[in-house]
Amino acid sequence: MDFSRLEAGRLEGRYSPVQFGPYVAELASVFRPVIEKANLNFTITYDPDETRAVLIDQDYMEKIIFNLIGNAFKYTLTGSIAVEVVYSEKDASLIVRDTGVGIPEADLPRIWDRFHRVEATSRSHEGTGIGLSLTKQFVHLHAGTIHVSSITPSEGSSDHGSTFTATFPLGKDHLPASQLVYDAPSSKKQSYAKGIVAEAARWRQTGDSMTPSDSDESYSSLDGHRYFDLSFDPEDLVLLVDDNQDMLEYIKGIFGRYCHVRIANNGQVALEMARRFSPQLIISDVMMPILDGFGLVAAVKADPLLQAIPIILLSARAGDSNRAEGILCGADDYIPKPFSSRELLARANLQIQLGKRKRDMEYRFQERTKEVQILTDLSPVGLFRVDNEGNMLQCNDRFRELSGLGLARESQWLDFVHQDYHSQVGVALNEALQKQHEGSVDFVFSNGIWVKCSFRWWKHGLVGTVTDMTVTRLYEESLTKRADEAEERRIEAEERRRGQEVDISITVVLY
Repeated sequence: MDFSRLEAGRLEGRYSPVQFGPYVAELASVFRPVIEKANLNFTITYDPDETRAVLIDQDYMEKIIFNLIGNAFKYTLTGSIAVEVVYSEKDASLIVRDTGVGIPEADLPRIWDRFHRVEATSRSHEGTGIGLSLTKQFVHLHAGTIHVSSITPSEGSSDHGSTFTATFPLGKDHLPASQLVYDAPSSKKQSYAKGIVAEAARWRQTGDSMTPSDSDESYSSLDGHRYFDLSFDPEDLVLLVDDNQDMLEYIKGIFGRYCHVRIANNGQVALEMARRFSPQLIISDVMMPILDGFGLVAAVKADPLLQAIPIILLSARAGDSNRAEGILCGADDYIPKPFSSRELLARANLQIQLGKRKRDMEYRFQERTKEVQILTDLSPVGLFRVDNEGNMLQCNDRFRELSGLGLARESQWLDFVHQDYHSQVGVALNEALQKQHEGSVDFVFSNGIWVKCSFRWWKHGLVGTVTDMTVTRLYEESLTKRADEAEERRIEAEERRRGQEVDISITVVLY
């Protein structure tokens, strides 16, 4: 939101005077419990005798301070973080110094770029890559400057780490007069700060595996309002697969409060457990003995009874090509290590819900297919389907019975049409296919059964029915025969009558 407003030229500050040292100290102290819990030294220094005020927008300054401290905490695994406020004749500087992993020299010119992220060991891989870019823009809104110096361990110095210095002019001439607000109350909400601190509480990690945060799992927006709920069913079963027992226990602790959890230490054991317990979700590491994560995915997706189970792969290989490889192998999701428990829960919850919907849709489809099959089997008429090339693809038992097709292949059905009607039937079907319309034709099969064949075109060919017309045909033939016989009798009677009339005429003449 801040970036969109900034790009649209609508981001403006409301600047009020504050005692900058105490103000920074009060905000920075919110971070102290989290930083010290991670066994880092945390110091905040300023000159308490300095009384010159700095005009700031308290909301934007809060974000500047906490983005810088949060960034320092993210990349500092051991040592210390120091926050300092230093005054000069014309300005005041906020300095955040850490003993972290440092920023590679090649990345220094780009750390202020939007979406750029430094590839380095950190407490979390989370983030959008806009924190420092947005921080720089907030500093500029105060007519200030910001720069960074950094040393990495690879540069051969034991005094590694980064130092960010944001400098703000004193006085008011550098700010628009219309945006000065001298009676603005001090901000006590610190909503953005609390959101950053809560997130940092989940970052406590060592090496490649994360340790559980003592903070509660929170799914709230920065203003504290809950914006979504997890919808795990207590009966859901999640199967965890990893050859690292510590990681298994950690992930088990994440999911244990929401659903049932079973664990396996390699893909082969997991496959056997999946066949036995039918879990709602499988979360698997990639690199494992006996059967690795890719092999497990392939085996599960190849098993008709298991293929609907969603699988999330976890891996320390975090490159784009690795993600693509994980998805292309058939996994439903791919999460690089280290990961946040919140993200893992959210993605797992999504995959479980999608899996349930998929299984429900498949069940409904199978039930509907059974219904259609029953109707097809019980249908008193023959049903068939022909492709656009005129080949019969499918027919029901009634069709086979009427045609005498028996166990022969559907494609041979025209051979069972009486030879006198073979050409007529073929022409009628081809015409319907070419002109894409419906039609009908009456004919007799070689077994003597008369049928009425009706068909309708659709984009995949023709669907049609054949109705037994033998009885009707015989009845019509009998009526025709009776009519012919009656006509013959009438003609014979007429001839006899005429003969009699001739005989009478001759008799009269003779007499």
